[in-house]
Amino acid sequence: MKRQKWAMILAVILALLLIVPFIVSAFTASAASNSALDRLKGKASELTKQKNGIQSELAEISADKTKAMKQKQILDRQIDIAEQEIETTKEIITELENQIKVKEVELAQAIEDEKAEMVRYKDRVRAMEESGSASYIGILVQADSYEDLLGRAEMVGDLLDYNQEIIQDLKVARDKVAEAKTGLESDKVEQNETKATLETRKADLEVQQEKSDKFVEALEKEEKSYKAALIEAQASEERLDKEIKTLLAKLEAERKAKEAARREAERKSGTSSGTSSGTRVGTGGFAWPLPGYTNVSSGFGMRYHPTLKVTKLHTGTDIPAPTGTIIKSSKAGTVVTAGYNSGYGNYVVIDHDDGTATLYGHMSKILCKSGQSVGKLATIGAVGSTGFSTGPHLHFEIIIGGQQVNAMKYF
Repeated sequence: MKRQKWAMILAVILALLLIVPFIVSAFTASAASNSALDRLKGKASELTKQKNGIQSELAEISADKTKAMKQKQILDRQIDIAEQEIETTKEIITELENQIKVKEVELAQAIEDEKAEMVRYKDRVRAMEESGSASYIGILVQADSYEDLLGRAEMVGDLLDYNQEIIQDLKVARDKVAEAKTGLESDKVEQNETKATLETRKADLEVQQEKSDKFVEALEKEEKSYKAALIEAQASEERLDKEIKTLLAKLEAERKAKEAARREAERKSGTSSGTSSGTRVGTGGFAWPLPGYTNVSSGFGMRYHPTLKVTKLHTGTDIPAPTGTIIKSSKAGTVVTAGYNSGYGNYVVIDHDDGTATLYGHMSKILCKSGQSVGKLATIGAVGSTGFSTGPHLHFEIIIGGQQVNAMKYF
């Protein structure tokens, strides 16, 4: 009876030793930081700082009508940052989804480990109760000499160490369960909050896009300011046109030089491949850049501008479409330049390695980069109204031999 009593007391002590550390550890458990998630959060924070700075800049010049183009550029920059914020927020949500999946697996495994350790603990207590080895005091008081007492004390110490090891293993298993649960719930809460943030940012983007879309239209009512802004935008477009033509001419010269070197090498070796890529001009194979949107609001050709009171060449084909509509490359080639221009807004130029090139303007966002090879009908951007524009549309140009041509003749 005494042995059973001591076994029960010991079982209670062991249970207390188990529970107390678990209670303490439940308050200190925390999820491990994720470097990818931290990087994305840092990027989101930096974008917020940029957005606030641009807003202050816009407020400073909003009343100055002589800086209309500067205001439009700032509005377009706000759109660009808003687009980046949305993409970064989506990446954060995806990263959290990945973490949640991992932690769900970790939690399931931790629960199984805890169950196994609990079985081990119960088996140990049961074995101690049945053998009577739980009565450590009884073992010690039975010593009949000092040497015997030391030996018995060492044996009791070994038993205690073994029992403490079992308790510690069970405690670790329970800590892992608590940690996994805490981390999982934390990630789920953060994911829901981030999804709400995403919807807010999408709504903000729509407001900013509408402001940008209507800015030039509203400016038209103030003829003097509008005329000054229009002249500035057209001058900016002309400068970019010259840069593009210079770049394309350089690329064509490089192609011709390579072709001449190839022919010379063949002449010296007495062989011939029968090709001549440096002098050919490919005028076919163009695809419509906005599948599903075939209306043309303004075509290529000379037109009279009522504000400037001059007749001027419209170098592209304007194709209206909703903001965000995906823009496709008209032909395979290499992106030779992509950026922002106060006239064209966000633009992309693709060289097709055959004496032809295409330009895509007023994009809400650019989805390719300079130097990138793209296939025919590859996604390169999205429709917008950046630059000097009075509504979302794609300004599309086909350039042959360094000169803009009527694109409608080449589809």
